[in-house]
Amino acid sequence: MTVDYVNNPNQRTPCVLVLDASYSMSTKTSSGKTRIQLLNEGLKEFEKALRSDSTALTRVQVSIVLVGGPNSMAELLMDWTDANYFTAFKLKEGGNTPLAEGLELGLNLVETAKSNLNQSGLSYTRPWMLVMSDGEPTSLQSDWKTAAEKCKQAITNKKVMIFPIGIDSASGGKRLDEISDRPCIDMQETKFNEFFVWLSESLSAVTRSRPGDTVELPDTDPWRHVGI
Repeated sequence: MTVDYVNNPNQRTPCVLVLDASYSMSTKTSSGKTRIQLLNEGLKEFEKALRSDSTALTRVQVSIVLVGGPNSMAELLMDWTDANYFTAFKLKEGGNTPLAEGLELGLNLVETAKSNLNQSGLSYTRPWMLVMSDGEPTSLQSDWKTAAEKCKQAITNKKVMIFPIGIDSASGGKRLDEISDRPCIDMQETKFNEFFVWLSESLSAVTRSRPGDTVELPDTDPWRHVGI
């Protein structure tokens, strides 16, 4: 964990990224690059966008859960990190999509962030959990149902805001609808950079607000599928 609550006592906006790095992310896109290559470029753009925003740089904190990848499991790739310490990872694809386990990890990270902030006496806006996948979860159905129910309950209890993002994946998107009160947004598979710029701008807008405020987020049209 790379956070500094002593020298930087600003309000925080925690955001955990639950990212699909399963074998299907090796699919080539119309750009000629694979989905995982574009995801890696998007993460670099996210780093760049955060560093160009002085408010987000001192108030946003990020963690990353990898789903799939070389170890074909859900694992903590990056513990909570203040934006000014954030450096994009280069992800490698492989294995299955144990998304239920990834969701459980993400929810646990949210609770850890809130506990640490409370102990440090810092205020924070409601944490975000962004879940990005390009296909069906390979978790056991019972595990998926349990994780989805926990997500919905956490939303009901105002513990977290969950944003499901489907990568050119109608079937996966339908499953992602089960984890949030927000419908899954289908992202164009070549628009990772535009998505991560939107994410940085959205977190920046949220972190400028006070806990409980309603915030208008930037338009998603630059990266979502038109008409969806």
